[in-house]
Amino acid sequence: MKDSLKQKCFALMLATVLVSVLFMGAVPASADVIAPVATAPALTGEEEPTTVFDEDTVPETEPETEPESTSEFVAGYDTEEFDSLPEDDAVLYQTYSETPVEKEQTVGDKLDSKFYDFDVAVYKFFGKIQNKATLFIAKIFTSIGDENFVIPVAVLCVLLCFDKRARKYGFAILFAIAAGTIIVNLVLKPEILRIRPYNTLQNTPIWPQYSKWYAAAGSLSESDYSFPSGHSNSAFEMATALFLCLMANKKKKIAWIFPVLALGTACSRIMVMVHYPTDVIAGSLAGILAGVIGYLLALAACKICEKIKFIDKISILKMPLALVIALTVVFLGISVGKLMTESNEEKCAYNVEYDCNNKARIDDEKYPAIDGENYCKIHWKQLSGEE
Repeated sequence: MKDSLKQKCFALMLATVLVSVLFMGAVPASADVIAPVATAPALTGEEEPTTVFDEDTVPETEPETEPESTSEFVAGYDTEEFDSLPEDDAVLYQTYSETPVEKEQTVGDKLDSKFYDFDVAVYKFFGKIQNKATLFIAKIFTSIGDENFVIPVAVLCVLLCFDKRARKYGFAILFAIAAGTIIVNLVLKPEILRIRPYNTLQNTPIWPQYSKWYAAAGSLSESDYSFPSGHSNSAFEMATALFLCLMANKKKKIAWIFPVLALGTACSRIMVMVHYPTDVIAGSLAGILAGVIGYLLALAACKICEKIKFIDKISILKMPLALVIALTVVFLGISVGKLMTESNEEKCAYNVEYDCNNKARIDDEKYPAIDGENYCKIHWKQLSGEE
């Protein structure tokens, strides 16, 4: 059984990598939906360079009429359409900059173009089923992939590694989280450089509808890049590791609960409108791959522990299953609570080709204010010349 499961793990890894390669291979050499735009120049006091355009590339962006103020204007649309929204939300949807600028396209820009129709179709589906109940459920699921839940679970797993009965589970989840962090945060996000949809979609036809869905979901925001989804990755890496451990212990009925929960988390990231659907697909695939890696490394770690007799005999915690479940529920409750009570935090001050709705870094020594303005991690690095 164990050898058969290992073979299936390797097959799953191969299939995940193959699907990922095919997914990325579908990205074209150029984009045709999102117009090329420029990152703002570093704040060095130097004069901005003049931008030259070909006639075919200059977008028709001059509005027929200018809004009198952002408080009466929401993303270029009358605020009468937004009667149910709090007044503060109008500030979040200022009209994006109409200044035509250029930049070198990233892989993220190409993804925006290639999968625009697909992403929009999925958004429309989730927009139709969006209501108070579905949004409440979505925020519970999205909390499963949040760092406020994942970090305490990782700490709990460290403790489980000292319990002989639960050692495999502890190692599997820990290694999965580590692998997923490397794959997503250290490799893919810095290479793909995809901007969040609540920023890039401001210059597309779907924005009037999307902005309503985004506001209805609470205008949640992040401070980093969008591709792939870190929450989807976290949910699937933990779910896959647990699934494989439970399958190895012949607990098939319980095992399937966790992939279903992870799928709920992935869908929730689309429901709250903070990720493109393609971000979520990629994050889920990365999570599955990380979960398989975590499980295989856990088997190796357990074998090493078995050979070291004094470690193998350690079972000082003897944590009952009920306690582990209770602690996990508490961690999830704290994560959900923080998300539900999260107020509209200050947004990034960047507003060149779009008004950045990313979370600004406030009172952060690593990302200090620039000329009295606070920026998200992405634009702070651009403006300070680090990127």
